[in-house]
Amino acid sequence: MANQHFPEQRLVSWLLSWAAIIAIGGCGAPTVESLSLNGETMGTTYSLTIADPPPELDAAALQTSVDAALETVNNQMSTWRPDSELSRFNAAQTTEWVPVSPELAKVVAAAQQISEQTGGAFDVTVGPLVQLWGFDSNGRPEKVPTQEQIDAARARCGYTQLEVRSSPPALRKTRADVSVNLSAIAKGYGVDRMAQLMRDAGVERFLVEIGGEVRTRGKNASGRDWNIAIEAPQAGLLHEVYRVVAPGERGMATSGDYRNFYQQDGKVYSHTINPQTGRPIESTLASATVLADDCMTADAWATAVMVLGPERGMELAGQHNLPAMLIVREENDQFRQVANAKIEALFRDPAAAPAETSRMTLFLVALTAFGLALIGMSIGVMISGRRIKGSCGGLNNAMDEGGRSICDVCTTPPEECDRVRAAVAEGADQHGGTE
Repeated sequence: MANQHFPEQRLVSWLLSWAAIIAIGGCGAPTVESLSLNGETMGTTYSLTIADPPPELDAAALQTSVDAALETVNNQMSTWRPDSELSRFNAAQTTEWVPVSPELAKVVAAAQQISEQTGGAFDVTVGPLVQLWGFDSNGRPEKVPTQEQIDAARARCGYTQLEVRSSPPALRKTRADVSVNLSAIAKGYGVDRMAQLMRDAGVERFLVEIGGEVRTRGKNASGRDWNIAIEAPQAGLLHEVYRVVAPGERGMATSGDYRNFYQQDGKVYSHTINPQTGRPIESTLASATVLADDCMTADAWATAVMVLGPERGMELAGQHNLPAMLIVREENDQFRQVANAKIEALFRDPAAAPAETSRMTLFLVALTAFGLALIGMSIGVMISGRRIKGSCGGLNNAMDEGGRSICDVCTTPPEECDRVRAAVAEGADQHGGTE
């Protein structure tokens, strides 16, 4: 299961995923007003765009409601908060039923159902293996784990060692040291909560996303479908649009192996762990995009398909009527698309907005957003008199509220942060620079 921590690549993931959404989804002259709000949650960022907002809509009140709802999700399901509901359940060394909130029980029940459907390829109890392979806040191990270590960690994993009931809502372990990590499904659930808040507020046309997991409804401000870009699966700051999809009234999630990995002894280790082998996946599959009626389901299935691989993943997605597209690596850094008919019907031509889909345009959109963020921070610094602290790489050894390095929180390797800085500097040099 993908180790998609709540705390993950904040700046890079938001700038690039949201830049693609802006560039593709925002093309065409607006015919109605639109409202955009954004904030931070789950270690990344959220954004929402409303087309033709109701006249009575109070934007400030809506954002307060969104922030409160997402904070509740964190308090229920984060494994990075020691006092969260899920963390308390994990810490309870008991095999008795533990009462939980209806929301936590709902998400665990959905996870367990997808585990059954995928034969255990999706498994929210895989945390000990994620930790063993160094994809948590402790960082990469000095040596590749031994088979004995893998076997010991696997003994603590397995979705069949976890039970859930809805009335009254409760969870139970059949082995006391089993733990649950909902990182590969809770973000999608958070998107669904945002979508529900939009509907409750009378909003009929919107796009909501958390860290690139998306849900849309109605038409955009130009009266067109919301178009979401799927990037080519390659590491680095500058991204290419590989395919454009119009989700309609669905959730959409993409999982890949090209953002969170490390190399050791000449071998690449992906953050996506196969629960059945206890090892990072070894596959030609670079990314998987899945759509579903809700984003929670899409989020989990995207991870499951990465574990299952191209053939079995597409087979099961088809059996469950899920639109899916895979990008498979070929020789010489080439990619091959594998898509079922359900998602092909949702493809849109990126050439309809050629300027917006270029590598440089996406970079410039991201760079502009980055510049605006820096301006905002600078204003805040001038008002407060405080110094700006560095982030990944330890410019000022910035720490989070728990005393962990920010790089531990976002799981972004320092090398990636260095590449971001270099690319931003290069972009400034090429386009006139800034002071």
